[in-house]
Amino acid sequence: MESCSGNKYCLISEDSALGIFYFDKNGIFTHCNENFLDIIGATKEEVIGFNVIASIKDENMGDAVKAALSGKSVHYEGEYRSVISGKLTQIKADYSPYISEDGSLLGGIGIIEDIAERNRAEETLLLDESRLEALLQLNQMTDASLQEITDFTREEAVRLTQSKLGYLSFMDENETVLTMHSWSRDAMEECKIGDKPLVYPLETTGLWGEAVRQRIPIITNDYQAPNPFKKGYPEGHVELKRHMNVPIFDGDRIVIVAGVGNKEENYDESDIRQLTLLMQGMWTHIQHKLAADELKQYSQELTKINKELSEANEELKSLDKMKDEFISNVSHELKTPLVSIIGYSELIYEGTLGNVRDQQKNALETILRNSKRLRRLVDSLLHMSLTQAEAIEYVFEPVQIAEIIDDAITDMIPLINEKNLTIKKDVPDNLSDIRGDEHKLTDLFTHLIDNAVKFTPSGEITLETYEEEDSLHIKVSDTGIGIAKDLIPHLFQKFYQVDSSIRRKYGGTGLGLYICKNIVEAHNGEIWVESEEGVGTTVHIKIPK
Repeated sequence: MESCSGNKYCLISEDSALGIFYFDKNGIFTHCNENFLDIIGATKEEVIGFNVIASIKDENMGDAVKAALSGKSVHYEGEYRSVISGKLTQIKADYSPYISEDGSLLGGIGIIEDIAERNRAEETLLLDESRLEALLQLNQMTDASLQEITDFTREEAVRLTQSKLGYLSFMDENETVLTMHSWSRDAMEECKIGDKPLVYPLETTGLWGEAVRQRIPIITNDYQAPNPFKKGYPEGHVELKRHMNVPIFDGDRIVIVAGVGNKEENYDESDIRQLTLLMQGMWTHIQHKLAADELKQYSQELTKINKELSEANEELKSLDKMKDEFISNVSHELKTPLVSIIGYSELIYEGTLGNVRDQQKNALETILRNSKRLRRLVDSLLHMSLTQAEAIEYVFEPVQIAEIIDDAITDMIPLINEKNLTIKKDVPDNLSDIRGDEHKLTDLFTHLIDNAVKFTPSGEITLETYEEEDSLHIKVSDTGIGIAKDLIPHLFQKFYQVDSSIRRKYGGTGLGLYICKNIVEAHNGEIWVESEEGVGTTVHIKIPK
């Protein structure tokens, strides 16, 4: 065979991304590029002069080389273990006869490609498809029991990771105890332990508890090797050669620990991915199923309740008037002792009835603060009752808005100080008089300041007043939690609160802004709200001069 030196085909092969080699009519390597040497794991000195067929163990691949020497082009795909280096590689190879310009056979050309990465990618893709099919089947198990769902998922986990056994355990809310839910069928058959424990305190678990302690998947590809985390397993336990377990999270909390074992090959990142995604899908499905079951039960109960409510509605209508009268009477009765409690507490606090120690003052401050809060609640209920009965009375006379705002701030100082808030006031003393009810206007600004204090964890509250052509414009602003714009139109409804979580966290009846609107409208004024979540809220009031 002619030398490859200077041959244009040889020069092209040097730059090729594939492994290329030439051999003569006797099958002797005459030339190869660097990529070929990398693929088989050998040096040029070891290869050149070596017999191609002698370097091949696979009979089919040897036949492909012989075919090329007989003038045929042949394709081969499979494993190739080099006799020269001993390296085992997954390859795709094409062998062709090497023909001279005059048409005579000089030898052959081999072109090979390492396809191990491609094969791994294809295997991963097939596993992903298989997992997606499993998740689809899982999502169709709408009528299945929890046990059926977990059994199906556990066996799929064993299959997808090409393992021999698997298990599934649930974590308690404090992440201190693992409860074994189930073992795979093969594990149950191999295990010879009589009474298998179900509950495992994390502090006494060995290697399989590391997934929880470290909060990451744990792979042990040589389970028999010494490991400081291993505590051994009881006699009769399935013998483990390889082991992998992964923690499954719901938010920041571990809810499941799933494990598989005894795969023929080492576990790797692909196995972690398959097991994690499958188990995460199972947990999501379980949560959806539980929610759907609860919703179904709730719907049934709600239907029953609605029926009962409908039957009771007529009776409630007739009792509504009695309720308003009762609220009015109770409010009046509650106000009388409250006035006494607040009055005497203030006298004692100020030292009018004798010296008061600091500790007693702290107690009195608490009594005063909560008594005034209770008084505002009673006043709100009374105002609502009188409004509904159209029995509320207003006494209109010329008043100075600055004095009314001062009174409202004074009344709210204990709550403002309790939350370490800053209150700023920009209210000139020489503002025009307005015609209003002094007590109702004081209630108005007390409610607005109370709301601002309630929904401002930290920062400041600002009251501003300025004159416009025909009215006074008052703004009460805070740097609190703010309100979503789509909820603002509902704020002045009776008993309305932004949501149930706000009611639980901040308390209140939802009557404050309803009462404010009634008072402002009784003064022929306007009231509206501007707000931005996380920035704060401003309530605007305009009252005619």
